[in-house]
Amino acid sequence: MTQTNAAVGGHFRWLGIALIVLGFVAILTPAAAGSAVVVVIGIILLAAGVAGVIRGVQAATGMEKVLGLVVGVVTALAGVAVLAHPLFGLGLLTLLLAGYFLVDGACKVVVSFRFRPASGWLWLLFSGVVSLLLGALIWSQWPMSGLWAVGVLVGLNLMSTGFALLKSVSMLREIADRVGSRNRIEPAV
Repeated sequence: MTQTNAAVGGHFRWLGIALIVLGFVAILTPAAAGSAVVVVIGIILLAAGVAGVIRGVQAATGMEKVLGLVVGVVTALAGVAVLAHPLFGLGLLTLLLAGYFLVDGACKVVVSFRFRPASGWLWLLFSGVVSLLLGALIWSQWPMSGLWAVGVLVGLNLMSTGFALLKSVSMLREIADRVGSRNRIEPAV
């Protein structure tokens, strides 16, 4: 493996470890992690709203101007509301998350039965049932689930991404070793 490949592999390994640690911290402090996600969403909404207002002011026709201004102002106000009341934003985000899991789970269950003769359909069914259970759990504890659901799910996502990066580094090393061993020139006998 070249020095460049080793350096990139080292960076990915450290990034993977950092993501695993951050995911673990997010799971241990889910309310703080969830609030951080809500603040980021609030900032994105505010920035999108300001951009929409600017686009509306610069629009050529009256209808484009009005629509751009209305959508921009509403989006900016949503961002301000989320930033001013992050717990409300967290509760709303959690409610949307519960709805997503319920719909996603129901769709996976229905689709799994359509693939029933194929191998692996049980995994799709299992995934759908897990999504349904998670959605029901979040829904049944709402609004209190807002204090843990978003942070735990973000933490699990960070951890799984970190593990995937670590696995990718080891896989890339194996490939580089195989390619390197095939490219070696054997001395003539």
